[in-house]
Amino acid sequence: MHKFALWAVAAVVSVSAPVLADQPTAELQALDDALPGTLINDPTRLDWQIFGADQTSKPVKGENIPGGKAATQITIAKAGATLFEAGANAPITAGIKSGTDVVVAFYARTVSAETSDGRGRIGVRFNQNVPPYSGFGDTTILIEKDWKLYQVAAKANISIPRGQAAVGFQLSGAKQVIEIGQTIVASGTTSLTTKSGKTEQSATTDILPQLQGKGKLISNPADKDWAVYGPGATHQTVPSPNIPGTGGTALLVRTAAAAANAFEIGAIVPITDSIAEGDVILIGILARTAPGGSPDGTSKLGIRVQANDPPYPGFGENVLTLGPTWRLLQVKTQAKTAIDAGKGVLALYFGAAAQAIEVGQVFVINTSKLTPSSNQ
Repeated sequence: MHKFALWAVAAVVSVSAPVLADQPTAELQALDDALPGTLINDPTRLDWQIFGADQTSKPVKGENIPGGKAATQITIAKAGATLFEAGANAPITAGIKSGTDVVVAFYARTVSAETSDGRGRIGVRFNQNVPPYSGFGDTTILIEKDWKLYQVAAKANISIPRGQAAVGFQLSGAKQVIEIGQTIVASGTTSLTTKSGKTEQSATTDILPQLQGKGKLISNPADKDWAVYGPGATHQTVPSPNIPGTGGTALLVRTAAAAANAFEIGAIVPITDSIAEGDVILIGILARTAPGGSPDGTSKLGIRVQANDPPYPGFGENVLTLGPTWRLLQVKTQAKTAIDAGKGVLALYFGAAAQAIEVGQVFVINTSKLTPSSNQ
């Protein structure tokens, strides 16, 4: 069975959580960063609009409920003349433009169903939750007795303004008791599951979905044995559970005070391949300000691609502003000098201030050297 590669980063589902704000929580931001496409709902919510005269509903919780350990149980007293007479609407937090790929994945199970095969029926539809209730992607799914992950993808043939979009779960296809659990909706992608069926992001070797197909990886994300240098700083490996792309650990660097130059405190990430002058290099860094790392939660991380021998010729100097939430920051730069294989590094500079920074994973990608899979 396919499962979400990224499911564990979502928070435990609440039936009364607030609406997703413009500034998401750390858990939701981590999920958004890790998902293919863009997250357009709040998976921690189950306080959906339940509708229909012949239904009752209640929240249920349990350790055996996958995703968020909570679900909504909906009882349909009798089959309707149409599938959509009773059901639930899970709100979408963004607008949808015509032509956009949209996908929903959700956990569900049938408690009981008066059907020939004992399986429940759920109609899934992306719809405008105001008159005339236009929608797309209508799909009917047979729901098994055991918890299982279901997925529906569709291309929008209408535009729906922000605040009016929802995923409709239509339940009047049978007299039944259905439980629907954690639900994730994303745009700009046709699938939220991995082809390999792995249950979590590979600890050290996988490129995050938003970097896949962008070129040839020329660093080794599996290698975190970076050289750390500089006075007035400490560093250690710390756990980073449930944050895809960190490999379960992060490098924590604390600086007691700003250095005269930010580059005086740093870490060296090896680059494995050669770089030709004119190559376009994409740098992806998963990082955050460590808890308690600064009064306002921000920090500054400098970066530079360079040769690791004097006089250290290089390019791509940049300063990244980090916040308290894990983010994948991406920077493109063009090589101003050639660097031989095994001689290049990505330098990380921590000395801009008294601060604490966690770096989870670093990806250096040569976009001028597409791999066969990059063209797919």
